[in-house]
Amino acid sequence: MPEGPETRRMADSISKALVGKKIESYQFHHDNLNKSTIGSFSHLDKVFSLGKALICRLNNGKSIISHNQLYGKWTVNLRKTVPNTGRALRIEFNTKSRSVRLWSATDIKVFDSEDENDHPYLKKLGPDILMENTDYENILVRLKSKRFRNRALAGLLLDQSFIAGLGNYLRSEILFFSKLMYFVKPINLSEKQLIEISKNIKDVSMRAYFQKGKTLNLNQLKADFGNVKNFRRIRHMVFARIGEPCLVCGNFIKRERVANRRIDFCDQCQNNSSSDK
Repeated sequence: MPEGPETRRMADSISKALVGKKIESYQFHHDNLNKSTIGSFSHLDKVFSLGKALICRLNNGKSIISHNQLYGKWTVNLRKTVPNTGRALRIEFNTKSRSVRLWSATDIKVFDSEDENDHPYLKKLGPDILMENTDYENILVRLKSKRFRNRALAGLLLDQSFIAGLGNYLRSEILFFSKLMYFVKPINLSEKQLIEISKNIKDVSMRAYFQKGKTLNLNQLKADFGNVKNFRRIRHMVFARIGEPCLVCGNFIKRERVANRRIDFCDQCQNNSSSDK
């Protein structure tokens, strides 16, 4: 499932292709998308993401809100290019030079733009991790709050009401950079540890956005090893590296399943915990 950084980058691509440009033709193939629910429009005013949802604001006061879940996929291509995805087409917008399509998604709804926050997914979201005003101080306050402080980090970091946009790979990477195991609770951490994980929640997510999914801290690797050439093909420190040596200590990366979701970790590096399992 695409996480916040992937959804934001796709929103950026769609925005560049469509916003302010005349829509010459379009197709909708979903029960919630028809002329009675959408009406007429000529262009899109704005495309943006919140958490893992993508919002297309039309110039008629309507918004199309989609969530890719496991199978949805947006594509942006030249007008004459039709990708062979093997997926069911849901939405197609065509400008003079570009075609933007949504494939296979099932969670698609239409709202009046002024009522977007009434969407059942959006209204439950916490602060979006990629928003500028979601800084580490705000994250720290949430970690210390009565609502979240007694939750194990493994579940908390996937709870979109805590921070929107985090997902499985970000969770593993955030915990690695914070040197914490997945079963630790915020209430059992020191102030220093709380500040560190708050900063990593923000920093790792922003790196993933700017580095196209890579979570490596290239500046730190360069400082530690002198260059980053050996890390060009490595995307993460621990995620999806089960059985491979840790880039820091050489210990083998391990995996557990927590709430039926995989979590990868280095139990040598991530032993800076003041909580019992």
